[in-house]
Amino acid sequence: MNLKSPAKTNVSPRAGEVYAFRTSPFSEFAPPETGRFGAFKVLWVDDRFIVVAALTGIWPSPPVLEDTKRASILEEHRFAYTGRPAVLGVTRDLWEPETDQTDVHLLGELRLTANEQANAKAVSAFAIGTSFGTLSSINYAVEGEWRWANDCDKLVEEAALKTASDNAKRAARKERYRTRLAQLTWEQLLSETPFERWSPSPPYPPEDFTLAARKVVLDACVALRDLGAKPRRAEVRAILKETVQWFNEADDRAGGVIETEERDDIFALLEEMAHVARQKALVDEIDAWREW
Repeated sequence: MNLKSPAKTNVSPRAGEVYAFRTSPFSEFAPPETGRFGAFKVLWVDDRFIVVAALTGIWPSPPVLEDTKRASILEEHRFAYTGRPAVLGVTRDLWEPETDQTDVHLLGELRLTANEQANAKAVSAFAIGTSFGTLSSINYAVEGEWRWANDCDKLVEEAALKTASDNAKRAARKERYRTRLAQLTWEQLLSETPFERWSPSPPYPPEDFTLAARKVVLDACVALRDLGAKPRRAEVRAILKETVQWFNEADDRAGGVIETEERDDIFALLEEMAHVARQKALVDEIDAWREW
């Protein structure tokens, strides 16, 4: 199904705009396709951030504006939540609907209710209990609440699997940091051959893909190194994100050659780059940018 593209990320949204999107799996342990669509509404826009709210209602096909007119702000009850409104502040530099949502598109505009205005004002004033993040959180609210109400047992099982997986990954990262990341430098990274094990093809990607990927990541390492000893997080984020987007586009052009082993190798290298750039907090953002 071809859906109309959303406003580009460099175009400011307007308060009252309603967007529809295809929900994504709640976790890696969920089925790969949900078959559901949700919606969110823009409640506030200023030069600092955009406030959005997940709306009640979930649909088996893309909704139209009329479908959302009676929707209200979704309340979250899954797991430890106790009914807080699914309202989120997104800083301007993180406003990227096309990256953080699937098949997102603008439905139109609706007036703001008094409750929506009150929630927007609370976030804009940084009231206690308000949240900030990326638009991917809206997906987790919509999909998570539907699963909690309709498929709770399976959702709890998946959450337990994810917790176990996260714990194992955390232990592996801790060991990796102890043995490599703590001492890693740009000089060492630039002296190594990225994706050295990607041979032969098949099963690994074609040689031209691998050679291009090596050049992209080495160029990114040079760009990050040239930012100096204490680079700004926004500058590091921009370079890492551009690198991820190259892999998104190159993988699509190549017909989807990035599979599990390649994905792990790319992510590990990006993690190393973030660590050497002294911005290891960005590691948690990388997964949201990728499409492979």
